[in-house]
Amino acid sequence: MSTHHAGTRAEGPIRVWRPPPRNEWQWLRALVTTRHGGSSRAPYDSLNLALSTGDAPQDVEANRALLRRVLGLEQKRWHTLAQVHGERVLEAGQSDVRQADGLWTARPGEVLVIGVADCVPVFLWDARGRRVALLHAGWRGTAAGIVRRGLEKLLEAGASAADVWMAMGPSIGPCCYAVGPEVARHFPEALHTSSEGRTHLDLRRANRRQALAGGVSAAHVLPDPPCTACETNDYFSHRKQGPHTGRQWALAWVRDPGEQQ
Repeated sequence: MSTHHAGTRAEGPIRVWRPPPRNEWQWLRALVTTRHGGSSRAPYDSLNLALSTGDAPQDVEANRALLRRVLGLEQKRWHTLAQVHGERVLEAGQSDVRQADGLWTARPGEVLVIGVADCVPVFLWDARGRRVALLHAGWRGTAAGIVRRGLEKLLEAGASAADVWMAMGPSIGPCCYAVGPEVARHFPEALHTSSEGRTHLDLRRANRRQALAGGVSAAHVLPDPPCTACETNDYFSHRKQGPHTGRQWALAWVRDPGEQQ
């Protein structure tokens, strides 16, 4: 029996991680799926949502349909990307380009989707203006400044940095993210730690720094999430489990006025 990390909750047969709820953002929906409740067989068991890692396509499609149904999102527009580990952030539904690593919207009914299995899913939202951005921040995207770019998109749309909040979803923590010099050199030494003779990188802190540098208040950055590599009972981890594993989906959307809590 798996022990579920604090912050996960049941949604019908599946479990999801959500940032802590607050009255200031009841209009926002943000979550990351876990690996529980789907149809896929080992090593993709069971709620794998990626078609790119070798899982049976019919199982992945069944998992995606289940997710839409359980969350009540069957009539919404879903926006996925061909993620390329860069810093491009697009407004959902406003471009035919799919090669990007971030989306933002202020429109209800537009579901933003990012696939992850160790990379950091970053949620940025404008609590006053009801805008949300969802970003895929691996080491390359982080080094390229994807959080900085996502924040710029919200500010260009009319947000004030003082109203922006940040949450990071389940992702590999510095405890488990050992990197070589070819990666470490892209980040200041303050983000490095040493363990058993290896350099470990803190991607969460790197992305947090970008938000703070852009004017986001430290009080508006939510606590760190669980580590995917530590908690493989609940999450897929490419680093821990290798290429033949599944992917979580991070989702964000602006709630319709009549949508249930």
